[in-house]
Amino acid sequence: MRHTTRRLLVGLTAAVLLAGPVSAASAYDGWGGGSYGSSDGRASSYINPDTGAATANNDVDPNSSCFRADQYDMQMFSPAGTATKNVHNDACFLDRNGKKLDGPASFESRGVGVISACPDPDNAGPKTASLRDKNRDGRADLCFQSGYQTKGTAGDFEFHARLNNTGMAGTQYVTWCSDKDADGCSDEWNKSSIRIDWSADGKGSYSSGGYDGR
Repeated sequence: MRHTTRRLLVGLTAAVLLAGPVSAASAYDGWGGGSYGSSDGRASSYINPDTGAATANNDVDPNSSCFRADQYDMQMFSPAGTATKNVHNDACFLDRNGKKLDGPASFESRGVGVISACPDPDNAGPKTASLRDKNRDGRADLCFQSGYQTKGTAGDFEFHARLNNTGMAGTQYVTWCSDKDADGCSDEWNKSSIRIDWSADGKGSYSSGGYDGR
């Protein structure tokens, strides 16, 4: 977590008073670092256990959420040509009171696996989503969404992506970040990461904790 100096705080306070109130939607990408010092809120990414769904993930804390994030999973491969063992990655921007804030953001994957789904946040509404192969290795690795889900269904006010692997053993690291310029997380510091160890039986462990995408 980064702390501003007293002088910077005074300067920022004066600037806010002169400029008037700043909405959450207008200030995404400036101050983050996964801390509450950000106008876009603290980034929190977690693995959704998908309880009760066909993709239910028993290795994940059943209470995993933006407020209690389980960020590690050991998962078996999906059969070739399917996504039956895909992992559900959700995320939020949280203010100091736990309110979920909106704004542009990206999921970026490295290591093994792919981002297999990058849903549009509001279907036919003005928000957009795009999934692409940033490093041109033949696997989708960057999911940009212009805002959180607003469909009037479960999962609203959060960001969503699906991750999959059909046979490449190893670790998939997925960083989620505030991303106003829609180019990935390497140049951002308000971010949060998960990791998945993929193997044939779902019991292989290849990584250690502590990766935060920085």
